[in-house]
Amino acid sequence: MDQKNFSQIIKEALILVTIGVIALIVLNWTTDIFRTPREKIIEKEVIVVPPTKPSEFPDYGAYKSLPNKISLVKDNPGFVTKNYKKIGEVNKNYSLTGKFRRAYIFIDASVDDGRPLTAYDSIYVEINHKGGHLLRNKSLPILPSDTTKLLYDMREIPYIESIPYSENKQPLFIDWLTELSSKETMSFYSFLSSWRMGGLIKEISIAFECEENSECNIILK
Repeated sequence: MDQKNFSQIIKEALILVTIGVIALIVLNWTTDIFRTPREKIIEKEVIVVPPTKPSEFPDYGAYKSLPNKISLVKDNPGFVTKNYKKIGEVNKNYSLTGKFRRAYIFIDASVDDGRPLTAYDSIYVEINHKGGHLLRNKSLPILPSDTTKLLYDMREIPYIESIPYSENKQPLFIDWLTELSSKETMSFYSFLSSWRMGGLIKEISIAFECEENSECNIILK
């Protein structure tokens, strides 16, 4: 092999090596093929979530801290058929004792297999035959969620009487806290107003505090 041919072979080899190195660099940059799974996981897990301040959700904090809580509805599927039959409606009766100082009602509901309620859906709630379709735009501030979560001061429950649900309708208000303290019994009625299957009332709960020197309670009959 003469010197000229040898030099040509060396040049061609260097060119091939250079092309290969460049290709590997481009491949790694576009696909992360040479990074370990652990490195990729760590990068994906670095999510900066701004901390919430207590002043952003004061009533939700108060609801969570109240000493007494009763679950009215738990994991209850529901919807309304085309002939207006309510599937999954809840009808219960409770005994009331004592005087109530504070009370919140909390609702967690979804439609379409886990999605938030749309403009065409609503939650209907009555206590002692007083109430209606609860207005979501008048819920107290609460942590963001994948479902529809609502929180109300029971002294002032905002609702509309009939569908179609619209937050532009004139709201009505009812004081359910007075119902708790002034009655010996409480009737509860609720359903998910949605024309589609896949709806769920995950939770409706009341958290409450008694007046001083009063042993208040809500007891299922």
